[in-house]
Formats: sequence, structure tokens, C-alpha cells
Amino acid sequence: MNFNHLYQWASLVGLLITTGAALWRGGPPERLAAVAMILAWFATGLFYKSHLWFGPQTPVFLVDMTLLGVLLFIALRSDRWWPMWACGFHGLTLFLTLATLADPKIPNRASLIAGGGIFSYLAMTALFLGSIRRRNPPSPDAASPLT
Repeated sequence: MNFNHLYQWASLVGLLITTGAALWRGGPPERLAAVAMILAWFATGLFYKSHLWFGPQTPVFLVDMTLLGVLLFIALRSDRWWPMWACGFHGLTLFLTLATLADPKIPNRASLIAGGGIFSYLAMTALFLGSIRRRNPPSPDAASPLT
């Protein structure tokens, strides 16, 4: 993974700020999402083939599907509002990836910039805002670890 472009550095800084806040101030749902986002960010960088201008980036799509599954799990199991927003934004990322699979004339760079950029930042913003509003010490009578 090369850090040749400013957007890569900006994405890493955004990820570190967001996940740092989630790991520091968040409860179990925020921490699970933070770890999943960190793993997905590095896996995407590992699997993304920058030499493929057109055509499917199947490994990246699978990484994004896995992250959406984790976010959906959190959204269905917790009482937080931010996972629904994060799922929606990340779902738009997957929609753009599907568009590049459906129409091979759409460059992969378009979905990377829009999906991996704009919608990724919005999903991270949802996690960040959900995290900084909480300071959750574990409650002894908590019904579920994701509430």
C-alpha cells in the first residue's frame, strides 16, 4: 500500500480520529465498528488493484460487504442511531461498486473517489458523532453487550 496521494493521507487521518474517538469514548457497538472500519480500510488498500482502470474489484467489494454486514449487525442489535446512518452511507458505497460491475465503462476510480471518499467520510462521521456523545462504562445489568 503506497501513500502517494493526499486523499490517502486524509482518509487515514480521518480513520484514526474517528476510530480513536470510538475506542476511547464509545461503548461496545462503537468499538466493534471502529475495529471493523480499521480492518476494512487496510484490507481495501491491500486488495485494491490500481492498475485496473475498468472492471470488477471483487476483493474490495467483498471487504465492503463484510463491513456492511458488521454495521448492519450493530444497527439491529443496539439502541444507537448512528449505525443506521453508517449502514446507509456504506450501502451507497456498495451501490456505486455494483454500478461499476454492471457497466464496465464506469472507471473504478469513480467509485473509489465517491464511495471510498465521500460516503466513507459520512459513515465515519456517523460513528464519530455517535462516539463522542457517549461515555459508557459497562453497566452490570446490561441486557446485551451491544446495547
